[in-house]
Amino acid sequence: MGHTLALRILVSCRRGRSAYVALVMMAACLAGSPGSASAQTTDIPAAITSSATSSISLVLTGSVTPDCSIAGGATLALGTLGDGQQAVAEFDIGCNLPFDLVFRSSSGGIAHSTRPEGEGPYGGKLGYRLGVTLPTLTPDPQSLRADFSSRDMIGGSVLSSGNAIAMGRGEIRLQTELPAGTELLAGQYADKITITINPRI
Repeated sequence: MGHTLALRILVSCRRGRSAYVALVMMAACLAGSPGSASAQTTDIPAAITSSATSSISLVLTGSVTPDCSIAGGATLALGTLGDGQQAVAEFDIGCNLPFDLVFRSSSGGIAHSTRPEGEGPYGGKLGYRLGVTLPTLTPDPQSLRADFSSRDMIGGSVLSSGNAIAMGRGEIRLQTELPAGTELLAGQYADKITITINPRI
């Protein structure tokens, strides 16, 4: 609802003269007797002169595209296989939003090339454990750690960053596990570990 302010303006004139007020308003003076002065008062609607203000808003919007990457695959040569062997590999990782890191083993262990189930008393697969260290920002730098078995990694083992993002170099440490009294079948062995980063949008 608007506001109206009434002003009472006093205009004084002498004979033969006129005066006006610049508020898109004019006052006319009536002629009087010589030498005398006349006065007239008028009630005038005026423009709003209070301190009320008005405003508008400008809304600024934009977006940033999710950017997640992982790099640094390698081949780890373990030599003659046995229990307790260790290997270390590093990888670069960067993600500008929280994410899940999925670790998958193609065989669930380091498997014989043609007889992964073994033969006779000899086994055809060597299990291992995979330790993971991951640099994260929350926004303070922190290290995220996890430990997986090769057997569980067939279906995919997940390391979640929680609410953190990542930028830096991660590390994986592998250690083989051969049950006591078990011997392995002669031949070539291999496994492929796939690491996938999935941003949580």
